Amino acid sequence: ALISIDGILLDEDGCMAQISVPKKFEKQFCGLLSQGSAYIISNVAAIDIRSKSYVYRHQNYMLQFKQDTKVDLLHSRGADIPTLSLDFCPFYQLPQKAIDSKPLLDVIGVICDVGPYDYASQTSQHKFRKTKIRNLEEQTQELVLWGQHGESFDEETVLKKSQEGIVIAIFAGVTATLQRFTGMIQGSSSSATQIYLDLDIPKVQKYRTRFSLSHSCAYRIYV
Repeated sequence: ALISIDGILLDEDGCMAQISVPKKFEKQFCGLLSQGSAYIISNVAAIDIRSKSYVYRHQNYMLQFKQDTKVDLLHSRGADIPTLSLDFCPFYQLPQKAIDSKPLLDVIGVICDVGPYDYASQTSQHKFRKTKIRNLEEQTQELVLWGQHGESFDEETVLKKSQEGIVIAIFAGVTATLQRFTGMIQGSSSSATQIYLDLDIPKVQKYRTRFSLSHSCAYRIYV
């Protein structure tokens, strides 16, 4: 069941703020908000959420929509507002992020393993795909892509690119999950997850330079 509509706002300086539309205002605002568009939003409430439990929590506060909140789409302004802001979480910090509030995280690495899209278990109705990425310190991290994220993950493109060189993936908006039986930390896709392959940013170029100077990455990809 829908609890709320949550998102992240990004301003001209790259500063982020979490927004939340309560379930009772879903129909009022859902059609007014679109990812990548610029808006002027007024009459929102600033809520301290440090002592409260939410499915996802990006910061210690959030901007909550009210019945009289105004949303105005900017048609000619907003060109200076970036459409993407990434704050990469090192692999070693993921255990600290495996908490109930589920902070949204960005991780980056070279793809070294892509598993099949299949059911989570013989009795489960949920399907997923597991993938692994490797960081600059040669550490690997497993990520679980649930539902549409696992199904739409383009393993054919990854396979084709891997035959020519490394493939650097960015998984934005994932959560850290502690596996009870194994004690392992997994990255897990959320409703907010976005996946970027070989994005043209300095961090990706750093990975490409690092691995081209050392050695190629071995892949295991199921097709």
